[in-house]
Amino acid sequence: MGDDSVTTSQTQTYSNPLYAWFVVLVLALANCVSFIDRLILSLLVQPIKADLQISDTAFSLLAGAAFAIFYCGMGLLIARWADRYSRKWIITSGIVLWCSMTTLAGTARSYAQLFLYRIGVGVGEATLSPSAYSMLAGYFPPQRLSLAIGVFSAGVTAGTGLAYLLGGATIAWVMSQGTVTWPIVGDISGWRLVMVVIGLLGLPVALLMLFVKEPPRAQQGPPATLQETRAHFKANLARYGYVFAGYGSTAVTAFAVMTWTPALYQRQYGATPAESALTIGTVALVGGLLGAFAGGWWSDHLESKGDHRAKLRVLFYCGLGLVLPSILAPFMPTMQAHAALIFFTFFFGSAATGPAGAYVQAITPDRMRAQFGAAYQLSLVLVGATLGPFAVGFSTDFIFGDESKVGYSMALVSTIANPIAAYLLWQAFKRARERL
Repeated sequence: MGDDSVTTSQTQTYSNPLYAWFVVLVLALANCVSFIDRLILSLLVQPIKADLQISDTAFSLLAGAAFAIFYCGMGLLIARWADRYSRKWIITSGIVLWCSMTTLAGTARSYAQLFLYRIGVGVGEATLSPSAYSMLAGYFPPQRLSLAIGVFSAGVTAGTGLAYLLGGATIAWVMSQGTVTWPIVGDISGWRLVMVVIGLLGLPVALLMLFVKEPPRAQQGPPATLQETRAHFKANLARYGYVFAGYGSTAVTAFAVMTWTPALYQRQYGATPAESALTIGTVALVGGLLGAFAGGWWSDHLESKGDHRAKLRVLFYCGLGLVLPSILAPFMPTMQAHAALIFFTFFFGSAATGPAGAYVQAITPDRMRAQFGAAYQLSLVLVGATLGPFAVGFSTDFIFGDESKVGYSMALVSTIANPIAAYLLWQAFKRARERL
């Protein structure tokens, strides 16, 4: 089988397209909420550091490792459940869990407590992507799957933008409220009140999942065993490996930018939290949504014209587009100039999500799709969400030794990660061509 071939079911039937897109929108909304809960800490760097007396490095562990390690570890286990049990109910329970953990994070009185609640957020969010990828592959044929996964993944960038915009508005409201007394919790204010409110706002999304139907699986029978899954991965190591490693490397810069840009705006350009939230939120929302639709549409369009490597082609071009913007942006003289450049990081990063996720699902048998969806997320989150924020925090503390130099740290991390990502994605595309 060629390296760019896809696994399809000739006998599978698909749901009404209108209803299928309703499912996409519900899952995208859940994805949006997950990223709001994941990234809200990035707007609260300064007050959390001051309150808990921690360094940039310690904060980066809260924003990255505490969430990512357990997200990935539980994701592999939950993916096996998703290949066997109802994906709808796995996602629904996950939404309730991660929103509850975000709310409880607002009650944390120590670094250790906040770290544990962030672990809980990671465990809850681990239910979403593997189950959602598998469900969408049951609703859409391969030649239309890139756009569907692109729209689902648009929830990431929409969630990023809304995390900043909604977070900025919530912060402004909190500052006007002072101390608020809640049942059981007692008096709460400041960054803690922001976490409580953000967590509660996401819970209604779990109700929308009640209107989502579990799609039939294309291949009947029990889910693949671990031995079968490992055998399939080993037989297709190059096909998965370069995409996992290449797209995972792009996530290093993506999570570094998402986590530290608000702090950059406040430290380097003197912006207020509200100003930094409005600026980066608008850029993330517009750039991310445009990219998600453009990348998914372009990939599906090329494939409909007979380009067997369309997904890998678009993925490689996005890798090229990601190389320079985040390296140059921290050296811009104004916050607005920085935002204009970083727009392209959100655009190309979001444009790559649909083709990358669709490629992984298309080359994976239905009985193990959730498990490979989890492996795909592991490449993004374990590498990107852990290493990206940590590398910036570590560089700021121990290489530059000055928190005002956070922009230098972001440029350094991007200079290392971005060319590696582009090279690996080129290898994925090149090797597909050689095997035609």
